[in-house]
Amino acid sequence: RHVNGFYLYSMSPIQKVIFSPDNAFAAIGNEAGVVTFYNLTGSTFVTAYEMVLADNSSQSIEWSPEGGCVLVGSGNALTIVGKTDLAKRKDAPPSSSGFSVCKVIRHEQDIRSISIHPESKYVAVGCSETTLILDAIDFSHIAEIKTGAVTNASWSRDGEWYASIANSNEVKIYETSNFDVTQWLNLFTFQTENACLALAWSPVELDGLQYLAYGGADKKVTVVEIRVHERTWEVVFEVERPDIIYDLDWNNNGLLAVAVGDGTVTLVDLGYLQSGAAVNEMDYNWQRQGVTSFTEIRRSKGANSMRTVRWMSPRQDRNSFLAVGGADGALEVLDLTERELCRGFTLDV
Repeated sequence: RHVNGFYLYSMSPIQKVIFSPDNAFAAIGNEAGVVTFYNLTGSTFVTAYEMVLADNSSQSIEWSPEGGCVLVGSGNALTIVGKTDLAKRKDAPPSSSGFSVCKVIRHEQDIRSISIHPESKYVAVGCSETTLILDAIDFSHIAEIKTGAVTNASWSRDGEWYASIANSNEVKIYETSNFDVTQWLNLFTFQTENACLALAWSPVELDGLQYLAYGGADKKVTVVEIRVHERTWEVVFEVERPDIIYDLDWNNNGLLAVAVGDGTVTLVDLGYLQSGAAVNEMDYNWQRQGVTSFTEIRRSKGANSMRTVRWMSPRQDRNSFLAVGGADGALEVLDLTERELCRGFTLDV
């Protein structure tokens, strides 16, 4: 069902949506280069702050794990937007949003992605040729990794693994547990036939197992199981979609949201991957769950393209709230708490 009041329309296609860790705010970027910060503590979207970036440039927006700042990448500029806790500032005017630009860092290369370490140790800035590793406190330069052109990247929830889409059709997995950044190892590289655009790590930390989903112009979602102790990997799930995969996000309940270019969002139930057992040790009936448990959300199917999906934080029991934004300029928040009432479709298997 729709969450009353949480729907907005932009004159320009929605590119990105991100929520603050406490779900109190959302940052939404559109193709016109406008990033708007909304207050969500009431019954609808309320504009708190707005900034205009380079027009028609791709955007990457990430909220720091502790909620103190937002990083926005557009063109060759990395903008750090600070968030002040107004409850601790008695001198703040009533109309103050608490947001302000703290710093702008310009690079020689265009910024394609931003990823913040879950413990706020590092910021990885994926560029058109390399990946820059910055200190997450003062944003000083630490190292530069020759990754090739990066389109998307993300750290695993435990911060031990870093996935990067490089040179359009390569998904590279780095082990980043070493304090010395120069010792990070590129352990695995997965090849895709066409450009890969999106990736998402499983949100649940399991002893010895990691799961990564990725997709793009191949029009399919692939999930890889990484056996940490053995240093091996295996494709454990793959499903085709009707169009390009633009975004992926995985929530704590095991639902993988997939933004598809035909105006639909696919929800795949991969809860069985949270059992703690490797897939090759499971009964096939458990694996079959992921193949058959689908729900599809449609909005102007065929005349629209879904560009971004994002689950809210598990805080305040909003882990099943999903934001969906598309090329039609619409962004809506859906409540999927009672997902057993969703009437989806079943694939022929």
